[in-house]
Amino acid sequence: MATLKAEVQGKRKDGTYLVYIRVTHNRRNSYLKTPWVVMENGVVRGKKEICDTYVCQQTSKLIEHYYQLLNQIDTQNWTLQEVVEYLKSGTEDISFTDFARKYIQKMQNDGRMRTAKNYKCAVVHIHRFADTNSLMFSRMTSSFLKNWIESLSTTSRCKEKYPICVREIFKQAILYYNDEENGVVRIKYPWTKVTIPKSDTPEKRAIPIGLLRKFFQVIPDDSRFKHPLQELGQDVAKISICMCGINTIDLFEAKKEQLAKGIFWYNRAKTKGSRTDKAYFEIRIPPFLMPTIEKYLSKDKKSPWLFNFHDRLTNGDSFNANVNIGIDQICDKVEGLKTNFGAFRHTWATIAQNDCGASLSDVDFGLNHSTHKMARVYTKIDFSPAWKLNEKVMEFIFFSDEESKAKKETEVEKKFEKLSKYNLIKGEVFHAGKIVAKVETTGFSNIDQVINALMKMIPDIYPARTKFQFKITNVDKDQAQFYERCK
Repeated sequence: MATLKAEVQGKRKDGTYLVYIRVTHNRRNSYLKTPWVVMENGVVRGKKEICDTYVCQQTSKLIEHYYQLLNQIDTQNWTLQEVVEYLKSGTEDISFTDFARKYIQKMQNDGRMRTAKNYKCAVVHIHRFADTNSLMFSRMTSSFLKNWIESLSTTSRCKEKYPICVREIFKQAILYYNDEENGVVRIKYPWTKVTIPKSDTPEKRAIPIGLLRKFFQVIPDDSRFKHPLQELGQDVAKISICMCGINTIDLFEAKKEQLAKGIFWYNRAKTKGSRTDKAYFEIRIPPFLMPTIEKYLSKDKKSPWLFNFHDRLTNGDSFNANVNIGIDQICDKVEGLKTNFGAFRHTWATIAQNDCGASLSDVDFGLNHSTHKMARVYTKIDFSPAWKLNEKVMEFIFFSDEESKAKKETEVEKKFEKLSKYNLIKGEVFHAGKIVAKVETTGFSNIDQVINALMKMIPDIYPARTKFQFKITNVDKDQAQFYERCK
């Protein structure tokens, strides 16, 4: 085993001596520099030994620490240089800041952008609490972490999410720096004595059906811009609630190949990295929604993106922010309504369960939640039940004026065959869920003829650009389909 001794080297020009720890191993010597300096009267005359009382005490403590490190591992077959490097690493503090930055960068390189964002927010917050931009692992004791978590107590989700992120960084750092098999412990784990609180139960944010219908009947203000914020917010909210509550990030990142023959497929960005099925889901776009979808399809043949949101927005966060601004401006026109984009996903779930007879399992399936994990791996999933449920939700919102929790009496078929002039066709026009015009006759050969006939029957009391919903029913075949047009 190596032997250690404090001593000085040659005198410097200012008459002082630097103090070193001499490391002797296998009859060879090396020196570890210390922060202490002694005057000439602190050195034994004619020798390299130190006689300064204070420095002797400090070097004795350091040597004791070095021996503790050496006693934790078998260094018999090590070289002198390996012993010296081991002692250096055992006394050097490790930067939490630097390790966290590299760990988050690796997440970003792996495409885990949303997760990386959460970790970055957690790291920024703990640095703010510590009042520093360079935090060391040694400072992050159990007492420090408890005080930091206490500062998060007034938050609803961050008090759980941020500590979990920081704790995971600790675990990864320990795997990287510690070698417990050989007794090397450079980072101590302080989380054993730390309790991470649970997040508050999310508030039920479903929008009342009356206010929801008013939201979609608002006519956005005129603007010289193409797709102004009010129009964008209202349209994206409609896309979400007519496509099983899809999130903005999944729309923003959609590629052209994800839409074919009216079927849109995607891997949910929030959970695709943690699910064995990569959160895969398919949704049939209702014809009612197709005009809104086509309004935002990318016209750039070179662009890989399905929608043109990338033409003016740089990332999913800015897209979500713009959508919410537009929604907020629409809400200003509806008395008693204050909501955001996330509430439309909650609303889809609430209407599906309360008003369309769906079970909670059906709702989870439609929302692309992680249910029946292994079944999703082994089974080729039939997504049509979610499509049928989605059409029920859409019909309840746009094609009825029923109050919430009213049960549907009919079930809309997912296919609508071509019209024949011999079929009895019933056409109805709705505004805010109420019928404003209807026709029931034969002689129609296609949907446009029915819609054009109904448009002429709409009363003049409605201003230009008012949105109307059309329900076309083939009475003979008991089939119905839904559309939307502006006056």
